[in-house]
Amino acid sequence: MIAARTFEENARLVLQIYSHFGRQPGEALLANNFLAVAARRRIPVSEIQRGLDHASEVGWIEKAENGSLRLTARGYEAMQQPGRSH
Repeated sequence: MIAARTFEENARLVLQIYSHFGRQPGEALLANNFLAVAARRRIPVSEIQRGLDHASEVGWIEKAENGSLRLTARGYEAMQQPGRSH
């Protein structure tokens, strides 16, 4: 049995998706971007959702226009420093 990912590990998956699309601070992604990468990598949608929730709670992402999610400077910094949450 595979151990469940922690909230931070799921949030780091979200940051990996921003990195996959080459996003910089202030740039956003739509939900379908996350779903497409999750499907390709066989990551359950529930883990992506938990990651989005945690990333939002720690200030790595924020809601933007049209339902998109914007990468913050704090999130970009965390993306550059794997393993550190805040």
